[in-house]
Amino acid sequence: MRIALFTECYRPIVNGVVVSVVTFATELRKLGHDVHIIAPAYPGFTDTDPHVHRLPSVILPSRTRYPLAIPFSSRRLKAVFETQPPALIHAQHPFATGREARRWARRLRLPLLFTYHTLIREYAHYVPLPRLLVQAAAVQVSRSFSNSADHVIVPTRGIEDVLRSYGVRQPIAVIPTGMDLSLVRGVERKPMRASVGIPDGVPLIANSGRIAREKNLDTLIGALRLLIQRGSDAHLVLIGGGPWEQECRAFVESQGLSDRIHITGYVPRESVLDWLAEADVYCFPSLTDTQGVVVLEAMALGCPPVAAQSSAVADVIRHGTDGLVVEPTAEAFAEAITDILESPDLRQRLAGQARQRAEEFSADRMAQRLVDVYERLLG
Repeated sequence: MRIALFTECYRPIVNGVVVSVVTFATELRKLGHDVHIIAPAYPGFTDTDPHVHRLPSVILPSRTRYPLAIPFSSRRLKAVFETQPPALIHAQHPFATGREARRWARRLRLPLLFTYHTLIREYAHYVPLPRLLVQAAAVQVSRSFSNSADHVIVPTRGIEDVLRSYGVRQPIAVIPTGMDLSLVRGVERKPMRASVGIPDGVPLIANSGRIAREKNLDTLIGALRLLIQRGSDAHLVLIGGGPWEQECRAFVESQGLSDRIHITGYVPRESVLDWLAEADVYCFPSLTDTQGVVVLEAMALGCPPVAAQSSAVADVIRHGTDGLVVEPTAEAFAEAITDILESPDLRQRLAGQARQRAEEFSADRMAQRLVDVYERLLG
């Protein structure tokens, strides 16, 4: 079938939504489907994929530097859709590209699906308006756009519960973004410690993803401080970059931890996986993510996770079996990290179970579940 995926962000931007879109598009194409991606144009970036269609866009004056699509302005889309219309349209956001997706779905009388990737209510601090007003608007947008779709996709059952509490009435399917296991199977990984001056043999704690205020990284930094106070020689690597990167570096320096906490900035995905393969523990303190794709990546590489209790990991990590789930405090993280680092047997057992658990969330399985929803909708 021919599928049109509308997304508010795409390459060269790196975040969880982009990983999800790329992963599903890749797997759907492997299954024989014709997938087209519609995204805002990014200044200075040229696509090599002829199935990516860019909408005219503007860059907003904010630190996120995400382009915003200008709706009702793409003649190219008209040519693409009117000559070979898709079987269905799948929006990834409720904003500009999502509304463009809905407009085309109604114009062509096609089914509209919507994946709710982001708890946008938790990102109110990016908007320079009163927080309560922005949060109320976020709930209204989430409810309204979800109810305008024919079917909603969410990555976890916890997010389904959130949308139901908002008043979403449409059918909802829980389909996580899968892990492309070919990225970790039989791949020789590169050593990474020397690139930032981490000594061989010391325990390595890792976190990956955007460096953003809502990721709760100060809790993880506090956990490392406690470990050091207790005599640990562990190091922490924050793999990624983002809008809070400079503030995070300044905070680390103010705490006197610059020699023990290393921030890589944005690195290629292969390098992220190299880091995770070398780490002893993976920590995920975020409370705002809808799914921990990065947690699955660590688990697939045999790096046992310690995660804050949240809907993002509730369907993935089984506490005490393939990882540890703790309260979102520095003390709780420090205790869990210590348990893993000081017990090789526990670490080995969690690592083995984590690898097996990641297999259950393979990208091909998740793509097939998405196709099942598509076919039911079309049928």
